[in-house]
Amino acid sequence: MLIKHVIIYTLRIMQTNIGDLMNQKKLKQIAERWKGKSGGPEAETTIADSKLDKDCVHVWSCTSDVAKIIDRCGSAIKKINENQDGVSFEIDRSAFRGAPYAFKVLK
Repeated sequence: MLIKHVIIYTLRIMQTNIGDLMNQKKLKQIAERWKGKSGGPEAETTIADSKLDKDCVHVWSCTSDVAKIIDRCGSAIKKINENQDGVSFEIDRSAFRGAPYAFKVLK
């Protein structure tokens, strides 16, 4: 039983390139772990859209947004890194609409 927990913990902190079927299974497991987690008052989701990274967008979250991001654009996730504090993603730019589209149009 101890070996199983060590292996699971090791997998959680590994950085993984998404692409093969086993990694799609891992994505689903990560989504299940973060589903429904609202976090405390300091919980956040951060998007880094840098012109230096022309092919990807970086996202970090410690909320249920992790599960929502995986559900919405799991096939565009290039790298994922999970630890006890949250999950960081490197997502292909083709799945990103742009920062201005995160806001409602108000008149």
